[in-house]
Amino acid sequence: MTLDDTRLSRRKFLGAGATAVAVVAWDVNTGSWLTAADAAVSSPAATPVPPQLAGKLVTDEAALAAAADDFGHIISRVPQAVLQATSAEDISTLIKWANKVGVKVAARGQAHSVFGEAQAENGVVIDMNGLNTIHELGDDFAVVDAGVTWEQVLEQSIPLGLAPPVLTDYVRLSIGGVLAVGGIGGNMNQDGMVIDNVDSIDVVTGNGQLVRNVSARRKADLFDAALGGLGQAAIITKARIRLAPVSALVRVYELTYTDAGAYLADQRTLVADGRFGYHEGQIVSDGAGGWNFKIEVGAYYNPPAAPDDAALLAGLSPDGGQVISDLPTEVWYSRVSFAEAQLRQIGLWDTPHPWSDLFLDDASAEQYLTETVLPTLTPEGVGAGLLLLYPFRSELLNRPMARVPEGDVVWAFDILRFPFDPTLTDALLAENRLLFEDAAALGGNFYPIGALDTTPAEWEAYFGPLYDTLLANKRRYDPADVLTPGQDI
Repeated sequence: MTLDDTRLSRRKFLGAGATAVAVVAWDVNTGSWLTAADAAVSSPAATPVPPQLAGKLVTDEAALAAAADDFGHIISRVPQAVLQATSAEDISTLIKWANKVGVKVAARGQAHSVFGEAQAENGVVIDMNGLNTIHELGDDFAVVDAGVTWEQVLEQSIPLGLAPPVLTDYVRLSIGGVLAVGGIGGNMNQDGMVIDNVDSIDVVTGNGQLVRNVSARRKADLFDAALGGLGQAAIITKARIRLAPVSALVRVYELTYTDAGAYLADQRTLVADGRFGYHEGQIVSDGAGGWNFKIEVGAYYNPPAAPDDAALLAGLSPDGGQVISDLPTEVWYSRVSFAEAQLRQIGLWDTPHPWSDLFLDDASAEQYLTETVLPTLTPEGVGAGLLLLYPFRSELLNRPMARVPEGDVVWAFDILRFPFDPTLTDALLAENRLLFEDAAALGGNFYPIGALDTTPAEWEAYFGPLYDTLLANKRRYDPADVLTPGQDI
């Protein structure tokens, strides 16, 4: 069936004002929904819609259009329906039905993906926002639904003096969405990825089984398959995440470099001794067609105690100056949310975002930066965005499906593009391909959240020795291959 055929079949049951007439069945032969009138004259191939859903299965044009889009605004795959789920049981019921009729299913949280990863062409997208309860906050943990955002957790945990040990820079992402891909941020050098700080999860597998309290001690293979598993074996519906004491303030040091070698050397010093609780590196336009290199590090503290600036900066050589500032920790966690407001104001939040996200081998990081990145990128291709380049210790990563290059130190490299000219999108996607191929030739890998059209062979290389594990997980937990088609694995 073509996309035009899909739209025609949908119009059969849409009433005036884009309000959907109730659908009662799915026609396996045509791959389309049927109304009661259609079903009365349908062939035996008609399969009833999932019964006993507490949420709504909607088919109106607005819902379908929203589910066919994401933050990237590059890929558009129109589903046949959207399940506005309100419980894990809803998801289980829907997936069991999808297995019977051969319909693809994808879970969608905040839709911050950039290349259609949470889309399901001609399938059903599960809107996870109805699973939005924070069930429990303990002294060192929180039990939360997958549709809850990290920002919502912080709103309740910070007044208690607690926060997740590792957060993504943008905290308006959903719990489930981050746990499906891994979750990286400036605290990785202390506590690993976000998924390394999860005690247990509830999931619905690809065959529709609702499995609760999955952990490293109970159903460990499913625990490993789901965390960082890109939604291929199961959809995460709830998680018990770790919390740790959080300080009231953070002192942020912004160190600027003009020399790429010194910039990388000082970052290696910092990752080795772990003197800062937060550490990221940035590359930003200098306003004259070139680049500035910045190390952004933070020391968390509670007054009256204060960080020792001289000790923390000892041995570092920022030749472009330094800026030191103190912020309330909750303000610091929201820093990208403030940037979002500015980007919305200038009209760049809802434009195409052909982001690139890679992991680099430590031994080749400088070569890659000086021979590939700097000669290739232009400020126009980054726009109002920036580059991130910072190291972390791989020994802190414990969930096997989140893949990074071999070695004690790995570098995260991200191009967070907000181009002023949307017509550059295709050229920037081609640039992403070049950047990835050069990184792969030097032992690097991709982080599977970027705008990169990967081949089956590249996915096999991504999982490496765990590719057979991925296939075994798929056969065991999603034998009908209904889950998460947008990853294109």
